[in-house]
Amino acid sequence: PQIGNQRRNQLTMGRKIIGPTVGVEEALTDRALRALLKHHEATSSKDQLLGDELDVQVQFGLARIPRGSPKPIRIEIPHSLVKVDGDGQEGGNEDYIREVDACIIVKEESKPWVQELIARFPSELGCIKKVLGLQSLRTKHKSFTQRRELLARFDVFFADDRILPMLTKALGGKFFEKKKQPIPVKLTRKEALPFMIQKCLKSTFMYLSAGTCITVKAGNTAMPSSKLLDNIVAVCAEVPTKVPRKWANVGSISIKTSSSVSLPIYKKTPQELEQIRILAEEQVKADDRVEVAEASENVGGEKRKKKETPLAKALKKQKVSNTEKSEEKSAKKSKKKKKTKEEGQTDEEAPTNNTETVPKPRKKQENAEAQKVVAENESQESKAEVKSKKSKKKARKESVGDEDSAFIKARKFSGAKPGYVFKKGSAGLGYYRDLLPVVDKAWLASLNGGRGGGRKSMGSSRRKKGGRSR
Repeated sequence: PQIGNQRRNQLTMGRKIIGPTVGVEEALTDRALRALLKHHEATSSKDQLLGDELDVQVQFGLARIPRGSPKPIRIEIPHSLVKVDGDGQEGGNEDYIREVDACIIVKEESKPWVQELIARFPSELGCIKKVLGLQSLRTKHKSFTQRRELLARFDVFFADDRILPMLTKALGGKFFEKKKQPIPVKLTRKEALPFMIQKCLKSTFMYLSAGTCITVKAGNTAMPSSKLLDNIVAVCAEVPTKVPRKWANVGSISIKTSSSVSLPIYKKTPQELEQIRILAEEQVKADDRVEVAEASENVGGEKRKKKETPLAKALKKQKVSNTEKSEEKSAKKSKKKKKTKEEGQTDEEAPTNNTETVPKPRKKQENAEAQKVVAENESQESKAEVKSKKSKKKARKESVGDEDSAFIKARKFSGAKPGYVFKKGSAGLGYYRDLLPVVDKAWLASLNGGRGGGRKSMGSSRRKKGGRSR
C-alpha cells in the first residue's frame, strides 16, 4: 500500500497526471531566471542604448521527433505579452507591454460583417487594423515585395480556420520563417469573435517543427521577474500535455534569450522517460476503472444502461437464432432415436409361431445383398487389373519395339535404351539406332601417304630446280 500511495503522489502534480517526479522546480527556475537577467544586463549595458529588450524563451528537448504542423498551438499564460484593451487589468501603465497591429484574413463574403463587428466592439477588436479577403490577398499581394511589405506592416495575423490550408501558398515561406503564420479563428459564431481575439492576445503560441527542439516565447527581459517566472512555469506545465507521448517525450527544459546560451531547469534520461511512460499508462488504466465503477453505480435509484449499437443487436439476434436451430436439431435427433428403439422392441416382442413375421428372412436378404455387393466389387477389381495389364503391355511395346527396327517412335524420353539414341530425325521424334561410323582404311592410308609423298615431292622439286640451275 505504501508503494501504491507513493506512485499516486508521484504521478499527480497539481491537477494533471504527468509522471514520477516530473515537473519544473520553481526555486530552481527562479535562480536560473535571475542569472539569465543578470547576464542580459551585463551584456546589454556595454554597447547598446534603450530599447534593447530581448525575448525570454523556454526551450524543450524531445526524445522523439513529432509530426511537424504549421498550425500554431495556443498556450495560456497568466500575464499577456501585448496590450489587451478589453481587459482593465492589463496594459496601460506597464512599460513591457506593447501595442500590436493585427490583420485578419477572411473569405470575401465574410468581409462586410467582420468590419461591422469591429466597429461595434472597438475596445475588444481595436487591434485589428485591416480585414483582408482571400481573393484580394492573391491578387494585390502576388509579388514577393508586396508580401514582404505586408509581413513588416503587421505584428499578428489572424485567419478564418476554413481557409487556413489555402494560405500556405498565398502567403509564402517568409511568414513561416518569421513565425508569423496566421492564428486560426472560428468565424462560424459571429458573437464569439471578440472573445476569441482577446483570448489569443492573452496567450502565447507553440509551433511544432520537424525536429526535437521546440521554443516557446514566455516574455521579455523588461517584464518583472515575478510575472516572467509565472509565465515560464505555466508554459512548462502546459506544453508537455500538447506534445505526443506528453511528459514521457520531454527529455530536457531550459530557458534562454534570443542571444544567450540556454540554462537547463529540467533533465531526464531515456530510462527515466520509459519509467514515466509506464507509470502514466498505469494511472490512465486506474482512472478508466474508476470511471467504469462510477458509471455502474445507481443514479437516482436506476442503473445507467449502455446504449447498444445496431451491430451488437444484430449479433444478439444471430446468437438467439443459432441456439434455437441447434435445439430443434437436437430434438429431431432424440425423436429419431426413440422411434428406432421402439421399432427394435416391437421386433423382439413379436410371436415366433407366425413364420411371416420372423426376422430370419430379413437376415437372408441382407446376406444376399452383401454377397452381391462383394461380387460387384470383385468384378470391378478384376476389370481394373485387366486394364492395368493391357496398359502395361502397350507401354512395353511402345518402349521396347522390335530389336531389328532402326526407329522406335516415342512422344517423350522414357529412359535410355541400349543401342539407340533419342532424337528428332527424318522419321520424327523417337529412338534411332546408334550406328557406329565406318572408317575407310584406304582413305586413311591415302592421307598418310599424301603427307609423306608431299615431302618427297618437295625435295625432288628442289633437286630438279637445282639441276636445271646447274
